[in-house]
Amino acid sequence: MHVLERDGRGPAVLCVHGYCQSYEYWRPTVERLKAAGVQAMAPDLPGFGGSAGAAGPYTMEGYADALAALVKSRALEPIVLVGGSMGGVVAQHLALRHPTRVSRLLLVATGAYTADPAGAMAKADALASSAWSPETVRPIVEGFFHSRPAEVEIERLLAIALQASQAAAVDAARSNANSRTLDRLDVIAVPTMIIQGRHDRARTPEHGAEMRDRIPGAQLAVIEEAGHTPHLEQPRAFHEIALPFLLAGR
Repeated sequence: MHVLERDGRGPAVLCVHGYCQSYEYWRPTVERLKAAGVQAMAPDLPGFGGSAGAAGPYTMEGYADALAALVKSRALEPIVLVGGSMGGVVAQHLALRHPTRVSRLLLVATGAYTADPAGAMAKADALASSAWSPETVRPIVEGFFHSRPAEVEIERLLAIALQASQAAAVDAARSNANSRTLDRLDVIAVPTMIIQGRHDRARTPEHGAEMRDRIPGAQLAVIEEAGHTPHLEQPRAFHEIALPFLLAGR
């Protein structure tokens, strides 16, 4: 896996990107952690970004296992784990499948199930039969935001999305559509924070509240004027909440 990494003191913070994204979505957080003297890393999941050529399986469970192997190979465990959107689903599976490798969990703009799995599967099937092109991918990128960024930023993020392999995008979408962790979240025993954007249409504050109510001791924060990428849309508000949690106990 291609990884953005900054040296510092441990435990390392591992940030996992979402669907049709890359480590670039977590670069601002990684750089803030570096400034605080903390080791931080953001990998590109297999099939996406700089890891577009990496083999699958392109599933939530497969990604969780691949990240656990990365953590083990770097002798980083236990890590502080951050996941946004689909990366938050992967993070839930990692915390459930490899609990000893996670010491703290931050879930951002994510949920424990897909509200309309049949509809999500239909979109994945349509994506499989479409050309992998800016016209196909642009609605995905634009849907990440409540307030539309400048066109130059949309174009930058569109280029990142188009780096993904179509096969990975389709398989990951199908796996995410069928993923359900809600009934198992009560076994997560590490400190957990959930951050949602007030105007996120894909993963609402209500989804965050459901996770908070299942994970013992979990906290929920809702960021105003933000959609599905609060860490990019409202970076100051996001990091004022996230950084104290990520740095706690050091």
